[in-house]
Amino acid sequence: MFKHIIATAATLLVATSVLAQSAENQAITDSKPQVRAQAKVAAKSQGKVAAPSGDTVKTAEGGAIGIDKAAVAGERRHQTRDARKPNRRKPVPAGTPD
Repeated sequence: MFKHIIATAATLLVATSVLAQSAENQAITDSKPQVRAQAKVAAKSQGKVAAPSGDTVKTAEGGAIGIDKAAVAGERRHQTRDARKPNRRKPVPAGTPD
């Protein structure tokens, strides 16, 4: 029984290695369609360069409030908050307890 298991395992390993090394499984890199596709990719323009990320692009010089639409709307709501909610309690700044 043990010899049969070893023989089956050896056969399986040999068959797997033969299939892995066969020429049909190798990538074809020199065919006409492949060369045409690589030429098409190489001829394509690079496109736009991405804008630098982060909040420094949308932040006004010296200020922490951005100039995009959402920041302007939020600042406008902040400026009119006292008029809209006159009985609102002022927030107490919290700190690290002593």
